Parts: sequence; structure tokens; C-alpha cells
Amino acid sequence: MSENEPKKKFSFNDALNDATSLLTGHGPKNEGVSLEGTATKSKSIRQFRFESFLSVVGASLICGFIGVAIGFLLMLTNPAYFQQGFKSFWDTGFANLDKVVYIAGPLLLCALSVGFCYKCGLFNIGASGQFTMGGMIAIICALYFKMPWWASCCFAILAGATIGSIPGLLKAFFNINEVITAIMLNWIVLFTCDVLFQNIPGVTDPVGNKTKAISSAYSLPSLSGYYLNVTILIGIALALILAFVLYKTTFGYKLRSVGFNRDAAKYAGISDKGNIIVAFVVAGALAGLGGACYYLLGTVQFTLSKDTVASQGFDAIPISLLANNNPIGIIFSALFIAFIRVAGNGLQGIGTYNDEFVDIMISIILYLSGFSTLFMNFFLAKRRKSKKEGQGPPPWLKYLADAATSFIGFFKKLFPLKKKGPKTAAPESPKGDQ
Repeated sequence: MSENEPKKKFSFNDALNDATSLLTGHGPKNEGVSLEGTATKSKSIRQFRFESFLSVVGASLICGFIGVAIGFLLMLTNPAYFQQGFKSFWDTGFANLDKVVYIAGPLLLCALSVGFCYKCGLFNIGASGQFTMGGMIAIICALYFKMPWWASCCFAILAGATIGSIPGLLKAFFNINEVITAIMLNWIVLFTCDVLFQNIPGVTDPVGNKTKAISSAYSLPSLSGYYLNVTILIGIALALILAFVLYKTTFGYKLRSVGFNRDAAKYAGISDKGNIIVAFVVAGALAGLGGACYYLLGTVQFTLSKDTVASQGFDAIPISLLANNNPIGIIFSALFIAFIRVAGNGLQGIGTYNDEFVDIMISIILYLSGFSTLFMNFFLAKRRKSKKEGQGPPPWLKYLADAATSFIGFFKKLFPLKKKGPKTAAPESPKGDQ
């Protein structure tokens, strides 16, 4: 660099490009970039993202189909009742969609908690403890302090965020594995809830080993009937917000950068410690809200236990994996798992069928969700191979792409977006002769 050449200021994008070049082994290119080349590159990126989206959807559908198919094959162990059980399974599921939504609401919030941490490269196995803490605080606020449901939910969010921040702080500053600290916190929270419920007057039912039922004055507002309430609406709204934050904001970009490669993100000037703490705080808040919504429904009570933690936090892990940790996909995976759970009630009393058939079906689906990345890479590899050989995409992929394009075009017509014009530089003022 010559003496007269001005020093280049620090740029976040330049630093990130340097980090990427360092990791990939490809140096920066100094050639000028034409508008045509930029447009072609942008089109390739959009095409790659669309193909990745289709591969994720295909992987999730395969996991669900294999699990349901194996469950029905096991029902053939009693072929005399197979047709009756098959029909009752689907009839029960579609006849109780309100109960499906009721079960899916808390699971959706817990799965969002797990998926948000995954985006930062963290494993939030402590969602059960955060769920339990949020539920405990909400019950105390409703039964002891007589607070409305929205105030109870706010305090539950603060409680869940506080519990979630503990493994985040230990991971960020002391590099302690978040799995160990979160699992230990699950049991600490469970025993703490038992002690508080037994010593706070007016909370525990003296007859049974559980808390008192929450009256309608302090429970969540009902939308329709006995099961439908605002939990599912809260979950969907939060899923949309998280999707926007993760994929359309600078904060989400930095968070995902830490998840992809913590060292490269740190080299680029991103605060890895700050993003780790924020990820766990947000995850704890979501799980705490899920616990509050679950126990404020007015249909269940908190059962005092010393050997069992809440199952919703563990069920949320494979639900998030089934959706590849995508907030929008988690909505559908939570509804899918809840549908199978409700539909399985139709098998009761038919021949020798029992709950184990449904448990096996769900277990296989959730187990295969761990292999969703394998299926996704398979689809992408087949696509690259067909393009390399000059072949077109397979028919099923073409039909799926056409359907998705038509669906997106329909919503673009309903909600047209205003296009921003190109920014024009202000004309420079003429300089006089020196």
C-alpha cells in the first residue's frame, strides 16, 4: 500500500468474506463483477434455496410416511381387526381436530424453543425444566395472587428466561457443556416446584397429590368448545416472528453464523458469547410460555412428582428435528404428531390394539427425524447429478415446484409488495481549480 493511498476502514462484510475465504481455501477475487454475472449468481442462489426447501419437505414427508406405514404393518399382527382399526384411526383423528390443536399448542412452543437454540448450534435439552418452571410460576400467579392469564404468562416468560440463561452463561463464559447443565437444571426445577407447591397455601389440593384446578376467571380464553384456546394462535404468531428474525434480520444472520461456525463468526466480529446467551434466554422464554399455556388451560393440574419431569420438552426435540429446526415447519410437525396421538385413541377397545401401536408409530417418526439431513442430502445429490448429466428434474419435483410457485404467486396477488427503486447517488458538486 502506498503512502498516499488511504487506509481501508473496517467492514463487517469484508471481514466475513475473509473468514469464509480462510475456511474454504479460496482467496478473494479482484476481478470486476458485471451486472449479468451478479444476476446469474443471484438466480443460482435462489434456485439452490428453493431446492433445499423442497428437499427438507421431502425428507420430512418420508419420515412421517415410513413411521405411519410401519405402525400399520404392526397392526397386521391381528388381521381380523385391521380394517376396523385402520378406519377408526383416521375417523377419530379427523373427528377431533379441536383436540389435535389443543395438544399441539404447548408442543409447538417447546419445539420453537429447541429449534431456536439449534440455529445457534446449541442443544436445549433443558426445555422440560424451563417448561415446568413457567408452569409453576403461572399456577402460583393464578391461584395465589389471583392474576389474569396474560399477567401469569408474562411472569412465566421471565421465569423460563431466567432458567434458560443459566446454561447459556455457563456455556458462554466457562465453555461448560450445555447438555450437562440443562439436564441437572431439569431435576433442580422439579424438586423446587414440589417444595414450593407444598408450602404455599391455597395452591395444592389436599385430597389429591396435585394442584387445585384453575377457574375460568384466570385461565386462557377459549376460542370455541372445550379444547380450542389461544395457545395455538400464540404459537403460530411466535413461529412467524422467529422465522422473520432468523432469516430477514441482521440479528438472525449473526445468530445463525455462530451456529454454522463459531470461530469464523468470532473472526468476523460477531459476539459469540452474546449470541449464545441470547439464544438460551429466548429459548427459555418460549418454553416457559409453553408451560404457562399448558397449565392455564383449566383442563389439567400439576401433579407432584419426584421421579418424572415434563415430557413436552423431550417430545419437542424430535419435533424440531423433523422440521429441520425451521419455525414454519415446526408448526406442521407439531400438528402432525398431535394428530397421530389423538387418532390413536380410536384403536382402544378394537381387538388387541392398545397404546403401544401409537407409541411405536410416533417413536419411529421421531427416530427417523434424526436422519432427515441424510434424506435431504440424498435429494440434493440426485438433483446435482441430473443437472450435471443434462437431465431435467424428476417429475415429482417438477410438479411440487409448480404447485409451490402457483401458491406463492396467488399470495403475491393477494398481498402485493411495493418494489423499491434503485438508489441514485447524489450528483457531486463541481470542484474549483486549486
